[in-house]
Amino acid sequence: MKILFISSRNFLIRGNGGDMGTYRNYLSLCEIVGENNVKVIYLSGNPNSTLGWKIKKRINYFRGFREGVDGIKMKQIIQNSFSFDVVFIESSDYGTIAYHLKKAKYPGKIITYFHNIEFDIIRQLVKREPWRFPNVPLNYYNEKQACDYSDVKIVLNNRDLVRLQKNYGPNEALIVPVSIRDELKNTDTESFVSSTPTCLFLGSAWYPNVQGILWFVNNVLDHVNIKLQIVGKVNEILKEKINSPKVEIMGYVEDLSQIISNADLMVFPIFLGGGMKVKTCEALMYGKQIIGTTESFEGYNLNLSKVGAVCNTKEDFISAINKISAGGVKRFNSYNRDSFLKNYSFEATLKLFRVALEEKTKKTISAIS
Repeated sequence: MKILFISSRNFLIRGNGGDMGTYRNYLSLCEIVGENNVKVIYLSGNPNSTLGWKIKKRINYFRGFREGVDGIKMKQIIQNSFSFDVVFIESSDYGTIAYHLKKAKYPGKIITYFHNIEFDIIRQLVKREPWRFPNVPLNYYNEKQACDYSDVKIVLNNRDLVRLQKNYGPNEALIVPVSIRDELKNTDTESFVSSTPTCLFLGSAWYPNVQGILWFVNNVLDHVNIKLQIVGKVNEILKEKINSPKVEIMGYVEDLSQIISNADLMVFPIFLGGGMKVKTCEALMYGKQIIGTTESFEGYNLNLSKVGAVCNTKEDFISAINKISAGGVKRFNSYNRDSFLKNYSFEATLKLFRVALEEKTKKTISAIS
């Protein structure tokens, strides 16, 4: 079997959760059919932003093409596709590719992966950034095309499946949760959370991350005795907004393993978004105690009374942090580690990708009323 993998992300960088999800998808396909049988086509935009490019971009929008796709790129994809058994479209943002492949009578299987229900995400963002409104119909159009013309659709969780059906009508989809390769080597399973715990937040510059950690700093930080470390590209926005001796803004870090291992707790005050949070999967992998909102655990099949603490208000976070730092709680949460190995490791989801690639995969998950 040969697979054409179409991606708008340079997933080898793995700079955020989306990149890590794309990389997982690519590795899974390579594991099943062999790396030599997976060809990647990147959908890269124009970084120069000249006037001519901006005009061309708007014209392509009216044709249903997102940045990275135009008539020339679409022709290249179609020409390449006939040499492959499967075309894997790595984002529902590019559902129009599925339409054009079917129109060209591509005989193979088309699989589209939904990182989120993008139409829902863009509507959330437009409420705060109205200038994004032109993307709303474009997102809707592409996801509708993905639903109508893909042979297999992959979503992250049941919530996204329900939203898919709410927005686009009855649809079947295969649920494949977030997973990552196991990178835990040696860990201290006996140490206890310190009385002044180091609390770690991971995040890209995505709005829900910025909004969530600023809320935490403004509402919780002064009421708890902690050291807060913030890692990731979210720091590019936070540097001018946070000034506290309790906060260490560390920026982008290539290797997170030591930083996560050294943290007492992971804190995830995320109130918005869709899909699943890769940072939660990372915390599970390292067996960390997690203090997060309901949103941060969305899509995970966990006993939430064992993960650390679920907090949705200022009072919840203050109480949970103070209780855990009072003593007697181990830094290593064996329940979280075991949950990762069982359900969210690379090996755990590999079998689901095999299902997606099966020749007659059509009866994945029935529509939910």
